[in-house]
Amino acid sequence: MKWKMRQRVWISLIIAAALLILPVSSSYAASGNMGRTGAQRAVGVGSMIDPQYEKTLTLTADLSVKGSSAYAYASVTAKKICPITVTMRLQRLEGGSWVTKVSWVGSSNTGSKAMGRDYTLTQRGTYRTYAVFNVDGEQLTYKSATQVY
Repeated sequence: MKWKMRQRVWISLIIAAALLILPVSSSYAASGNMGRTGAQRAVGVGSMIDPQYEKTLTLTADLSVKGSSAYAYASVTAKKICPITVTMRLQRLEGGSWVTKVSWVGSSNTGSKAMGRDYTLTQRGTYRTYAVFNVDGEQLTYKSATQVY
């Protein structure tokens, strides 16, 4: 009887050890440099962890600056048809803090939303696109890479 119990303990330990060393991957993950605020599920900038979302399949935000013209872009796709709201902000770094210069809001009931807006920059500095996505109640944020004007 003791031998069977020891055998079960060893098997349990071997299985636990195998689970610890197996690579973990995610099939529905966003990639890129996401920002983390509050209880949101995104991970810090430069992290190698792929976050899992309950309702969101993909999301992104980007910024392109050419001359004094900025083009901000944000998109999100849900795992199913549901309501989505996107708040996209063009932000400038001022004194160590990000200040919103202009903000746009778009929504959809189709399970996906993409939006892009042009903006003429009037101040030199470092800019980014900061997007807040609400996918059927799941709130996520995404920060683009910075661009200098």
